[in-house]
Amino acid sequence: MKIKHCNVEYDISHMTGRVLQMGAWVGERKQLVQAEIEIRYACHCYTESSPTEPPPEMWSVRERTEWRVFDLPRHSLSVHVPQIVETLVQRPSKQIQKVSGRHNFKVFQLGLKGVKPGEKYYVFLKLEKTFRVGTPGFHQVRLSVESAYPKDNIVAGNWRPPFGAAIEEILGLR
Repeated sequence: MKIKHCNVEYDISHMTGRVLQMGAWVGERKQLVQAEIEIRYACHCYTESSPTEPPPEMWSVRERTEWRVFDLPRHSLSVHVPQIVETLVQRPSKQIQKVSGRHNFKVFQLGLKGVKPGEKYYVFLKLEKTFRVGTPGFHQVRLSVESAYPKDNIVAGNWRPPFGAAIEEILGLR
């Protein structure tokens, strides 16, 4: 999938949703937790907020009370997001963190090309139990990547579970 911004085409096919089976996770009740994770990506991974309507040559989308405009630095970094998220799904022992005062979780990556020294590349995600029809015997979960961007100050968080424990919590298995 491509979008056109200022007469240049950019590929956003890496932001195409997919469904993956979660790696092996033995839950709190000592039982194997099998889940299919439906991954979706918001345009916030490759856009930034604009207070006014952008000119027509700029790729943009209207969301509630704001415009979102294509941002080349965010787009360049967004190619890493699928790998970061898929690693969580494949290796559910990897830690994530609940964002203080919010309904979402975060994970961050250090040392990516395009991220300034001292910054972390944050990926913000929301986990929800769904009733999607999938593989029999597997719980269904939607992981929505809400945004991803570099930031030099720390995003506060409290609960730091492994990804698998967060899935258990969402499914009501804890």
